[in-house]
Amino acid sequence: MNAGRRRYFFFLLLLGLGAVSFAAADLASFARRQTVLAPTLFEVQPGSSLSTISKQLEQQKIITSATRFTLIVRIRRLANRLQAGEYEFQPGDTPQAIIDQLVSGRIKQYQLTIPEGLTIREISRLMPSRLCQNGEFEQLADDPALLKQWNIPAAYGEGYLFPSTYPYSKATTCRQLVSQMLKTFTEQFQLASTTATTEASLPLSRHELVTLASIIQKETGRLEEMPLIAAVLINRLRKGMRLECDPTVIYGLGDGFDGNLRKKDLLDASSPYNTYQHRGLPPGPICNPGIMALKAAHAPAPVDYLYFVSRNDGSHQFSATYQDHHKAVQRYQQRR
Repeated sequence: MNAGRRRYFFFLLLLGLGAVSFAAADLASFARRQTVLAPTLFEVQPGSSLSTISKQLEQQKIITSATRFTLIVRIRRLANRLQAGEYEFQPGDTPQAIIDQLVSGRIKQYQLTIPEGLTIREISRLMPSRLCQNGEFEQLADDPALLKQWNIPAAYGEGYLFPSTYPYSKATTCRQLVSQMLKTFTEQFQLASTTATTEASLPLSRHELVTLASIIQKETGRLEEMPLIAAVLINRLRKGMRLECDPTVIYGLGDGFDGNLRKKDLLDASSPYNTYQHRGLPPGPICNPGIMALKAAHAPAPVDYLYFVSRNDGSHQFSATYQDHHKAVQRYQQRR
C-alpha cells in the first residue's frame, strides 16, 4: 500500500471512529435527557415487541425518538426484559429512567381504603369500576370456594372482609382483592387472639367472636371504649340477658331502615337480628370489624357494667345497675 492510500485509509478509519463516537455520545445524551413533562400513564400490553413499545412511547410524546430508544435497549440487551403493565412516568423522567422502570416492572399502584364497620353492601359501593363490576364484589364476598380457601366458618363473608388500605394495579381482579381481604382477616384475627384473657372465657366460637366484634364496632367509634362495650355484652350474655343493641336491629331491617329506629322495629321478633326480642348473639356479624374491635372481643375490660347510654358526644356512660342506668338515660337522653 503506497503512502497516499495509507493516508486515505487512516482518514476513513478516523472518520468512522469519529462517527461511532458521535453516535455513542448522541445516544448517551438522549438517554439522560429529561423528556416527561407531566405525570403520564402508559400501558405495555402483554406480548408487545420493543419496536411497538418504542413507537407508542414516541406517539405519546414520552420520548422524542423511537429509533434511539430502541438502540439503547438493544445495546443494553434488555429487549426481552421489558414487562407488561400500566406505568406512570413522572416529570423529569429520562429515557434511561423509563427503561429501568419497564425492566423492573414498577407498575402503577392504586390504593383502596375500606373504613372499619361497613357492611359488604357498603363496601361494594366503594369499589372502582375498573376493579369490580356491578354486583361482582358482593357475589365474590359470599363465594363458598373463597370462604373455604381461607377457612371462614360461615356461609357468608360478612364480618370477614378486613377493613384496611389495599394496593392494587390495573391488572388486579376483584377476586384477588376479596381473597386478599379474607387473608388479611385471618392474619388479624390470629393477632387479636393473642390478647385473649381469662375474663373473656365464654365458650365462644370464632364466628361468635367475630359477631361480637362487629357489634362492638358499630356501638362505638372510640377505641378506648371498645373493651368496655365488650364487657357489657359479655356480662349480659353470662347472665342470660338480652343484648338490646340498636345496630343489630338496624342490620336486620336492611333496606327497610330509613334512618329512624321505631318502637315497632324493636318489638318485631321476625328478625333473628333483633336482640331486643331474641337472647344471645345474632346469627352472624353485622359489619366488618377492625383490629381493635376484634381485640376487645377477645379481651373485654374487667368491669361489671351491664348498661351503657350515649352522652350525645360520641362517648357513653356505663353503669353496673339498672338504677344508675336509668339516671344516666334521664340525664343524657330524656332531657335532650
